[in-house]
Amino acid sequence: MKIAMISSGSSIHVKKIANELVKRGHEITLYTLPNNDKLLPDLDKKIKVVKLPIKGKLGYFMNAPFIRQQLKKNPVDLINSHYASGYGTLARMVGKHPLSLAVFGADVYEYPFQSKINMTTVIKNLDCADIITSTSHVMADKVREFYHRKRKIYVTPFGVDLERFHPVEVNKDDCFEIGIVKKIEKKYGIEYLLKALKLLREKHGVKNCRLVIYGRGSAVEEYKALARELNISDSVLFKGFVQNEKVPEVFSHMDVACFPSVEDSESFGVAAVEAMACGVPVVCSDASGFTEVVDDGVTGYIVPKMDYVSLCNALYKIYSMKAQERIKMGRAGIERVVRLYNFINNMDDYEKALKIAASGKRK
Repeated sequence: MKIAMISSGSSIHVKKIANELVKRGHEITLYTLPNNDKLLPDLDKKIKVVKLPIKGKLGYFMNAPFIRQQLKKNPVDLINSHYASGYGTLARMVGKHPLSLAVFGADVYEYPFQSKINMTTVIKNLDCADIITSTSHVMADKVREFYHRKRKIYVTPFGVDLERFHPVEVNKDDCFEIGIVKKIEKKYGIEYLLKALKLLREKHGVKNCRLVIYGRGSAVEEYKALARELNISDSVLFKGFVQNEKVPEVFSHMDVACFPSVEDSESFGVAAVEAMACGVPVVCSDASGFTEVVDDGVTGYIVPKMDYVSLCNALYKIYSMKAQERIKMGRAGIERVVRLYNFINNMDDYEKALKIAASGKRK
């Protein structure tokens, strides 16, 4: 198929989807705002990239005539847009069909509830789409909460590349390593992880442990200050940004990966799936995206949001396990990812959904 992708050139998921579709023989033209171009160098060279002339929020409205003109010169079989907010609006303004619209996360969990105008906009965008895809069942349910239409929503998880995400042979010491790979922002609940670490040391007497934090963001200095205040700085390492290709090695060093997000904007627990693919038990909050991907008590533990006592207790359970028990939990994670979140299989489902849209079987 010839596909016009109206999406962000800064989204790692858009990049993965576009690259895989090209690999499968589809012709992709990516239309992206000029301020959404961070990952363009990582795109397959066969993908044609068109940077739109107008950047920022205005671009979601004012670039529509430009795309229409481009599509008149170069007709396509399908419009594929990601995010039901900004890019979904742009795709609707372009007014071409068939249109497949993917909901991704904040465009469903946050944007519609910020104002009545936003809610109306998202509903119009969804109405305009010939098919709707969602990266998780919980996010599809979230759409249904406010979008009261009898429409099928195709669930096509992000998935992980199992050729890259698998256990890596690393040299480990005797220190119990708790780790997180995430943006360092308040909504990811790292403050509760720091408090849980303090409790782990004081209540349970676990001294040979450390917390390794990978990522960058606006809350780094605040969390460093909190670690000092809690008197645990000697056991907390802020490692900064890690390249995606290094993440499997990073996870393989951990005894447990922890994701204590405090908001339900976790539409799909990608980080947890990546950790499980590497054979690492996980402890997550009950943010909706994690409750779908983590099998509580089998591949890890799910604890209430903002409850650092429960978080500490779950970490202690894994710390107290015999080596073979921990390995068994890690293997269960790998098996779950292979069964449900293999990127290639997930892309088979995504490609089928696009073909349904392209066939003209609207809604």
